[in-house]
Amino acid sequence: MRKHIKLFFLLITLQFAFASPPALATVAYQAPQTELRSFDTEKLNEYRADKRFQYEVYKAKPKGFLARLWDRIVGWFNGLFGSAITSGIIEILFYALLIGAFVFFIVKLSGIQTNTLFKKAKSEVKPYQVDEETLNDIDFETEIQQAISQSQWRIALRLTYLYALKRISDANLIAIRKGKTNHEYLYELSGHTIEKDFASLSFLFDYTWYGHFEASETMVEKARTHLESIGNLKSLKK
Repeated sequence: MRKHIKLFFLLITLQFAFASPPALATVAYQAPQTELRSFDTEKLNEYRADKRFQYEVYKAKPKGFLARLWDRIVGWFNGLFGSAITSGIIEILFYALLIGAFVFFIVKLSGIQTNTLFKKAKSEVKPYQVDEETLNDIDFETEIQQAISQSQWRIALRLTYLYALKRISDANLIAIRKGKTNHEYLYELSGHTIEKDFASLSFLFDYTWYGHFEASETMVEKARTHLESIGNLKSLKK
């Protein structure tokens, strides 16, 4: 019985093995069609004009001579000391020098004497008020010589100017009064032979005394020359 069953399964297996495969259904193949497209020229021009789509490569501006020189100096010091702190210190010193040079230029331009800018002011003698009684009490020759010997050039110039006022007043050419200006005295001397000398002497006095500029020995000598030109005017009349 078992033999018959085995034979039965064997026959079925052989039948399927030698049976012809079923015919496959024939499917027609269609190649995909390619669609040719082109760019819209108008749209491209719009994108080109739009700043959002304009990409440029950043180009660093070339450094000037001073910037290149500074980079070399900093690089040299960094290579010498090998410290970033040194670079910061050098930069601070560099800008300090620039500020100092600028201040020095302004001081020179304004005419301030730098040699006396930070010096303690010399003790000056009494201011010699301009009034007739005070001028008569001053020994001008002695006071002027004393101021010159002590290098008190501003005081020497002021005394020389006041001495000239006293001489002109003694000649009855002007009336000395406290608060009177040099222009008023010059107006009274208008047309007189000593007008130019007194005008020059007044300029030197104003320049050093009211202008607060430093006087010098040369200026004192010029003032003394103008005083001598004015001379003794007691017997002169306008």
